Amino acid sequence: MENHIVLAANLFRDAHFQHARAIYELLRDAGHQVVLSPVFLPSWEAELLSGISCMPLEDAVQGAKLVVVLGGDGTILYAADVVRGMELPIIGINLGSKGFLAGLEENETDLLLKVAAGERTISRRMMLDVQLIRDGESVFEQCVLNDVVIHGAQVDCIGILAKCDGVPVTHFSGDGIIVATPTGSTAYSMSAGGPLVEPDNENIILTPICAHTMVGRSFVLLPNRTVTVEPERIHDRPAVLVADGSQPVPLKSGDCVRIRKSECVTLLAETGAQSFYDRAYEKLTGKY
Repeated sequence: MENHIVLAANLFRDAHFQHARAIYELLRDAGHQVVLSPVFLPSWEAELLSGISCMPLEDAVQGAKLVVVLGGDGTILYAADVVRGMELPIIGINLGSKGFLAGLEENETDLLLKVAAGERTISRRMMLDVQLIRDGESVFEQCVLNDVVIHGAQVDCIGILAKCDGVPVTHFSGDGIIVATPTGSTAYSMSAGGPLVEPDNENIILTPICAHTMVGRSFVLLPNRTVTVEPERIHDRPAVLVADGSQPVPLKSGDCVRIRKSECVTLLAETGAQSFYDRAYEKLTGKY
């Protein structure tokens, strides 16, 4: 199948498959070929998918023209990782809480049909390549759209030394540090007191988490910088690395986390119905 639409539906966010089935039929009735790709499928929901063409997301995206993600920001981050390196746009329909990454709310099906028909703009979102260096070798690598977080594993205070191109930027004790993209500036970084940055920008944002110092402030860096984070005093206080909300990776004393701008980007389809400022205001105040 070519030139089809993939519906990546998180059924944990869609009780009894109601929204996914309705959107699947809506797109089919509009003349689109649609492949359903259940994400994080609960075993007890499998029987609800009988009679609908389903395919794993990794296979379904081949030859597709659009990915429609039905869920929250975590589902969009998962889809972004799957399509990494592909020129394939994603649009999210928010079934989560804030849903900053989603371009649509669940009642905006009229706008979804316009996007599916090609009436859309494309926002090219910067990503970050993350490496965990241990004893001079890379032992973990991932590409993230939102952020990488280094923090104490058991709410422990740890030491953090962050450098930019080898030059120390900040050195503090606290709960940890967030290294975010502009897209990720509205996620954990914002909750930790970091700045909101327009998502089409290209910057690397460093935000301390509960720093035990008055100078533990955020830094907004140029995109061509190489950031290194060295967690300290973790031999008796476990620390972890979390990339885009994935499973925590335990850190050891002497580890170094290296972060650079990635050559990959995520393409998010947008309707143009709202500005970033309007969307941020609505999400943060709850005034829809």
